[in-house]
Amino acid sequence: MSETPANTLQYRFDGPEGAPVLVLAPSLGTTWHMWDRQVPELARHWRVLRFDLPGHGGAPARPLGSVGDLTDRLLATLDGLGIERFGFAGCSIGGAVGADLALRHPGRLAALALVGTSARFGTAEAWRQRGDTVRTSGLDPIARSAPEAWFTPAFLAAQPAIVEWAVQMVRTTDPLCYIAACQALAAFDIRDDLGRTASAALVLVGAEDQVAPPADARVLVAGIHDARLAVVPAASHLAPVEQPAAVTDLLVRHFTTAWQSAPTPVAGTAQAGPAGPRTPAPAGPPAPAPAGPQAPVPSGPFAAAAPVGLQEPEPAGPFAAPEQTPAAGPSPVPQPAAEPTVTPPSAAAPAPAQGASPFAAPASAASAASIPPSVPAPSVPAPAVAGHLPADAGDNPYATPAGPNPYAAPATAPAADADAHATGVRVRREVLGEEGRGDPDPEGFRAEYDDFVTRVAWGGPWARPGLDRRTRFLVTLTALTAGGHLDELARYLRAALRDGVPADEIKETFLHASLYCGMPTANAAFAVAERVVAEEGGEPGKPVESGPEA
Repeated sequence: MSETPANTLQYRFDGPEGAPVLVLAPSLGTTWHMWDRQVPELARHWRVLRFDLPGHGGAPARPLGSVGDLTDRLLATLDGLGIERFGFAGCSIGGAVGADLALRHPGRLAALALVGTSARFGTAEAWRQRGDTVRTSGLDPIARSAPEAWFTPAFLAAQPAIVEWAVQMVRTTDPLCYIAACQALAAFDIRDDLGRTASAALVLVGAEDQVAPPADARVLVAGIHDARLAVVPAASHLAPVEQPAAVTDLLVRHFTTAWQSAPTPVAGTAQAGPAGPRTPAPAGPPAPAPAGPQAPVPSGPFAAAAPVGLQEPEPAGPFAAPEQTPAAGPSPVPQPAAEPTVTPPSAAAPAPAQGASPFAAPASAASAASIPPSVPAPSVPAPAVAGHLPADAGDNPYATPAGPNPYAAPATAPAADADAHATGVRVRREVLGEEGRGDPDPEGFRAEYDDFVTRVAWGGPWARPGLDRRTRFLVTLTALTAGGHLDELARYLRAALRDGVPADEIKETFLHASLYCGMPTANAAFAVAERVVAEEGGEPGKPVESGPEA
């Protein structure tokens, strides 16, 4: 095998050739296997590229100079493959790379997801102390403390095999590369630059993350022009490992709705990745044990990794979910299949010999995962934003459909109404979160009214680009305050906080409303807000100093 070029990264591909490319970036101390549980579903819709940080997972030990240096190495790798535009999801330092891409190379991003990410991770001094610890004592102290920073106490108690996987993964990282990454994170601070970030972003955080806590995530959402917040319950820093199903669902929904059409791909794409000598690396963590009765867990949770830098399938670690049939070929905006088809994993294949590696697994512990060929399919157009307006609306965007019943949908809804309804459903779910995910009963007493609200309200003003989401929340809170609709006010307050609207801005909104709506009205709104803010965990939107373990 040829040596990996010094300015590129070790990577692997999953998913159908020709599909839009989605890059997954790891956290410090982990390998690309932290995304194992997301890949089967993501690879049905995208060509998934995962990479290892320098000195991680057996990658060549070429220390970083900065987060920007890591970004540049990733772009050099993608340029060598002829990949111009791509989606990106990164965890922790991987998320820092995503933010750097959005600031310095926004034209390369089709959509962005930041997982367990902060505009500044902890303090520079804490990172320097961490580097000093590795210089004097090696990585063992860091490895032993990593699980407590990455997972919740309940998960640690229930999943000892994954805890051991995490410890061994950190122990086998190159110390100099780890120290260099600590120095890179010490210098990383984009708090003053967030306003220049225009890429459509999902900011995803574990509810119990102490490394990049929800308050830090809300700072990102408040600063990024087009961002939404998703807080994953019962998860800490490595949410993709701890809550794989929830994270996968959020990523699929985000990338299928936020993906921006890509320009023509660069001609002459090369498909083979840079390869080079590597040491055996730990495979993905074992699958979390389900609750209730279950089959015995095979011994030896660490499956061996295949040679790196090539796109041939590697033996899957026990953590990897069964391979699924990939979705149809590329589309400007990939669409998830309604009924996923799952194919059984292929016959077991023996793992390569590992010698004395602590990650060596019995030959039967790894199975070879195959990726079926892709099947071309027609593109699905993105739904129109404001197609619900009637033909005779003229210059009045608030005109209602003609007819004796303004809430009744036409007997045969035109394509524009169907598009507006689809848009309305999506926006309602984005704004209201879990409260907005249940669809109204199409046969119920208020079915026509629910359809009207979905098309005209959620598919109309809420979906228009003239105001950003945060401003619309504040306008809505003011209107609900003026009208005295306190139950609805609590509902939208909760949604606004979860979407990243800072509590301080909500407080200023109610203070200003008191001048025009009256003191008693504002007093009632403040009472509701105090209760909701307390229920949501204190003072969202304010940075929290925390010890680093990115």
